[in-house]
Amino acid sequence: MHSASSFKTPPLQINYLGDHALLISIHSSVSEETMAYIRHITAACKTLKNNHPWIKDIIPAYQTVTVVFDITSYYLHQTDEPLFVFKKLLLTQLEALPVINNTINNKIIQVPVCYELDFGIDLAQMAAVKNTTIDEIIQIHSSEIYSVYCLGFMPGFAYMGNVPDKIQMARHPTPRTKVLAGSVGIAGPQTGVYPMDSPGGWQIIGRTPIKIFDPEPSKLALFQTGDRVQFYSIDRKIFDQMQAEES
Repeated sequence: MHSASSFKTPPLQINYLGDHALLISIHSSVSEETMAYIRHITAACKTLKNNHPWIKDIIPAYQTVTVVFDITSYYLHQTDEPLFVFKKLLLTQLEALPVINNTINNKIIQVPVCYELDFGIDLAQMAAVKNTTIDEIIQIHSSEIYSVYCLGFMPGFAYMGNVPDKIQMARHPTPRTKVLAGSVGIAGPQTGVYPMDSPGGWQIIGRTPIKIFDPEPSKLALFQTGDRVQFYSIDRKIFDQMQAEES
């Protein structure tokens, strides 16, 4: 790891999300710095979770962290309102943690992708719409290093950014009923990999032969928030070989 200069802590707001969750919102644009601050808040919340059994789950996203709590368990330990108590605990914990820096993980997860047209089923249409070539889309997509901003949608699905403007494409107006596991897609400034067969509306440009999510407890998701990812192109023969090794 190496650290860049620290950045000014953006304001945060904490509100109820229903009757058993709190939403911590960060008033800042989506960026590497904001992602670092989200990780900082998440780490603080996890420490609180270890010390307060009424806190059940921590869910980070692009500009928010959701804290799920057990309301019955809470009132066995506290008398004041959850929002008041949690805000005080969080601010104290944030002060106890090291100063936030825009930390960059030097490790890059390399992900093989076969961009052939039977896998990259939206490549031809994308090239036409963007007035470019399929080869250029592949070259641009595979030359970028992406940051994992958050996980969601389904187990192991990582939202990564930022996709260069030249190959950004909006989601399909009507999602497909089935997108195959390993499919690599683009949606606006985001790219991601479908961990399992599911409906989906992203523009599909290829497929990876490696498992993105494994229900085995010792494995689970390949990506975590804060990871850095780069895709690289493989041909169909290599794809088949790697897929056989994953089975």
